[in-house]
Amino acid sequence: MDVGPGSAPDRASAGEDADDLLVFVDRLAAAAQDEATTARAKEQIGRTVRAGSTPPGLRRLAEALAASVAEVPPAQRHAVDDPTSVVPAMRGTALVVLDEAGPSAVAAAVSALVADGRRVVVTAETDAELDAVRMDMATGRTVDALPDVPHGELRELRRLLATSTAAARARAGQDLPPADALPPVEDVRQLSRQAAQAGRPDDAGTVVPALLSRVEPDRREAVTSIARCVTVRLDALGTRRQSPWEWELLGHLIHTRHRAVFDRTQEDVAQAATIAHQRRDAPPVSFLGPLPADAVDLLCNYYEFLESGGRARAYFRPSAQRDVQPVLRRIRVADREPVTAPDVLRVLDHMELTERLGRIVAGCTEMGVPAPRGPLDLAPLVERLALVGAAARSVGSLRHDVLFLAADSPLSVPDVDSAARVSAAILDYEEHGSAAEAAHKLDAMADLLAERAVGTVTAPEHHQAVAALRRRDPDAYEHAVDALGAARRELRDEVRRTTLLGRLRAIAPALAAAWDELHERDSGAYGLACFVRSQTLLGALPAPDSADVVVVLGAAQLGVERLLLTAVAPRMIAVVAPDEQPLGSPSLLSVLQRASALLIQGRPAEPAAGGRVVQFHPGGRPGAVSAVGQAGA
Repeated sequence: MDVGPGSAPDRASAGEDADDLLVFVDRLAAAAQDEATTARAKEQIGRTVRAGSTPPGLRRLAEALAASVAEVPPAQRHAVDDPTSVVPAMRGTALVVLDEAGPSAVAAAVSALVADGRRVVVTAETDAELDAVRMDMATGRTVDALPDVPHGELRELRRLLATSTAAARARAGQDLPPADALPPVEDVRQLSRQAAQAGRPDDAGTVVPALLSRVEPDRREAVTSIARCVTVRLDALGTRRQSPWEWELLGHLIHTRHRAVFDRTQEDVAQAATIAHQRRDAPPVSFLGPLPADAVDLLCNYYEFLESGGRARAYFRPSAQRDVQPVLRRIRVADREPVTAPDVLRVLDHMELTERLGRIVAGCTEMGVPAPRGPLDLAPLVERLALVGAAARSVGSLRHDVLFLAADSPLSVPDVDSAARVSAAILDYEEHGSAAEAAHKLDAMADLLAERAVGTVTAPEHHQAVAALRRRDPDAYEHAVDALGAARRELRDEVRRTTLLGRLRAIAPALAAAWDELHERDSGAYGLACFVRSQTLLGALPAPDSADVVVVLGAAQLGVERLLLTAVAPRMIAVVAPDEQPLGSPSLLSVLQRASALLIQGRPAEPAAGGRVVQFHPGGRPGAVSAVGQAGA
């Protein structure tokens, strides 16, 4: 009987694997004697496959059968290649035949699988076969039906049981504060630093809070506004390394040194920058010789004459034109003598720019400021001088306000560095308050957090957080907050474990008790063994991912249709009792032989000396075929 699916690479690439598998299921079911049970199993498998969830055990059997007709024969397997028990076999293969295995040997194999954390379904045609194995089971993790719990919840319960610790179980009943009830670590760190300030009596960080705490709110707000301006304008200057002359000039200005020169130079730079910008595209001006001392006056008179409507004439020239003529002969705008009003104005602008540049160079030299090398340097100099002037005015205002902040004020602002420190202290007080206020805030935080522990089972991490706040120890508080986060996760997992275990206890109390008793000594043994007749099992196949291994007893006497049991779990173990004679082909065993199922001897044969693995069917081709599939569910 050909039971393999007619799959081929071209059909698989066309997406027809599901149809092939349904054909395979039809061929298996065609040999059924119990037509009603097999029909129900066939219908359930068909719905599952059409829904896109192929049973892995059935798919692996089909793939193994398809591989058995390949043109290249499989490699010879030696005895040393095969595992000697079902536990390692189930980790590497999907189809196993346990040959010459009595009830005790089967019970030992099932117990080993359960101890390995597997969910095992043991099935047989009769209750007597199941009872014979169940009586020899050494584990109490046996059930008559798979727990009616969603497989996702059951998987989660097994994980929680495996990861549960004594410390996590001790969380039961604890009332942990939520994360949003804990003061932020950075706030605690800042307040602790503020509360720990105990500087010199004249230190700004100590004196400023004490002074501001006695000042009226309006007055304090005004001083804070000035301090904010000082901070912003000092920051705008950049660092001392970036702007050395700006900081040096600022220090002179706050003590009124170079004030007149600074004001005059700042005005000259601004005017010169404006002229240079407006005349950036004007023609160049050159002089053919020195000009008389009254050249500017003569040029101004001539420009006013032209602007008022006067005209330059070759004969009978007006006096304004006659007087300026010697000056015009020595000046060129581009390559021409300036005779028009725009040209005369260009000459006047050039002479004014030259004069202002001379004063600017002199003023910069006196103040220690790098002098501009040309008109292009004027705009950057205007910006830097404006920054220095604004900073000087802000620092001057701060010096005045701090000096008269209180009648007995011991604080002064003698230089720029002091202004920066005082401004920072004022802003810090505005944001955080004084050391006493910071300590008061920390105590209030500790009291509020401690109140959450009244009348409840308090976690030790809760006490540690409260104690760290009272000690003003931000590092210890951060550690306690992190520990509370871990405790919160442990409590959440413990509550979930208890909830899921309660649901399982309501359905399978013995299994729940066995799992609960195991979690301290064997965290990987959360398996179970379910004993159910084949007819019942095929009539109502379990949901996907409900079992890991299906063990079929009395496999030598089963027909091909019982291979539908591979839909129960990803792996199958077919058990052949001692001296049990298999049916003729086709049968469950003959199909497994064709699928190269791995053979494990339930007990050593009489003549065997080295435990050699042999084929279970005497008529099989020499040499075992490599096992197919991959364990894992």
